[in-house]
Amino acid sequence: PGGEYNAMASDVWSHMVRTAPLARAVAQAFAADPDEAFAIALLHDVGKLVIFDRVSTLRAARRRSISLSAEFVHELLQQLHEPLGAMAVLQWGMGDRAAAAIGTHHRSASTPARDSLAETIFVAEQADHAMRKSTPFDVDLLWTNGRLTGSPARAAGALHQLLAAA
Repeated sequence: PGGEYNAMASDVWSHMVRTAPLARAVAQAFAADPDEAFAIALLHDVGKLVIFDRVSTLRAARRRSISLSAEFVHELLQQLHEPLGAMAVLQWGMGDRAAAAIGTHHRSASTPARDSLAETIFVAEQADHAMRKSTPFDVDLLWTNGRLTGSPARAAGALHQLLAAA
């Protein structure tokens, strides 16, 4: 997409790549298929890449860089990446299950539906953020905030095992 957006798009891709093995590790805590969780986690923020692709297309059409405020870009990515990602995977023929998980992985709805893949991705993403920022990973708080239904002990154990092996 050019300029500062290149680094942002690269960060998104790196985050998705780091989240995938974390999702595979915690999938069983939610009775989710580990391979399916890996694949969905690898694409969970694809809606952000869709936005950067549109910026790139606009930059090429106008033959100049695109300047958007950092606040606007942040809000755009936060508000639209889940539904855009869900629409993208539907268009790619990946099915309703993948679209639902990607479209709700932040667990932000007031009463999110039980979705083993969305819950798995939520935990994996939060684990990646905590590791990247070197902040504590509070499993109990995560379960409360995400209104999760899986096993916190199994997820914590799987993440501990994965990190110990790294």
